[in-house]
Amino acid sequence: MPKRYDPEQVTKPLVIAQSAASVGGATSVFGLVIGSVYGTLRTETPILFSIVSGAQCFGIGFTFWATRMGLLNHSGLLNQWKVTRGVPLHIRDDLNPTPSDKVRASTIAGAFTGFSLGFLYRGPRNVIPGTIMFTLYGWGGQHGYNFLDKRNSQALQEQADLKASGDWKPKDTLMQRFAKSKWSPMSILTDEQYESILQEGLLKVEADIALIDDKIEEIKKMAMEAEGQRMLKKHQKEPSAKK
Repeated sequence: MPKRYDPEQVTKPLVIAQSAASVGGATSVFGLVIGSVYGTLRTETPILFSIVSGAQCFGIGFTFWATRMGLLNHSGLLNQWKVTRGVPLHIRDDLNPTPSDKVRASTIAGAFTGFSLGFLYRGPRNVIPGTIMFTLYGWGGQHGYNFLDKRNSQALQEQADLKASGDWKPKDTLMQRFAKSKWSPMSILTDEQYESILQEGLLKVEADIALIDDKIEEIKKMAMEAEGQRMLKKHQKEPSAKK
């Protein structure tokens, strides 16, 4: 009978492979687009060039993300290996990686990606430049993401504090700020302003309906007067005809 274990203490390689494949698929789309444009402008086989470019970008995205996820889930992967061997598991210490852990994982993943794919795609002469460049990409990209994530978390915390104190007001979106600009052909209306415009429109419609009703009544009155005149002339002609 297999031993029971906490699934959260285990990370299966297939899960990492699926996540890396998703990232690789996204990067391959970018490679296909760039490859098709560049291939159309500079080569005689744009379709082949775009396919090769997409495949290379897929390899870069897959390798980088698989390596990074493997480093950030090293304890879970080790526990998965222990499960297959029937060895007791140890408590994971990688469930909540710190920003520095993410920077370290992204830097190592970038270095490994540049080293392996630089050798595979470009040959031994490009191993060192590829390793250096992708190391910088991984390090700088993760630092940038950490900065933006920290700023967003602080903004959410400030918003929560303002809501709790009752002083929170929703900030204008980019489209709203653009609409409020004096150069914008559009304008933002509040609910009260929109309701006022609808009321004005409704009053104009009601006034137009009243004018139409008056004209209809006037036409009816004129028609009745014309009918009366016709009947009067008819009666006046009948006695003279009898004489």
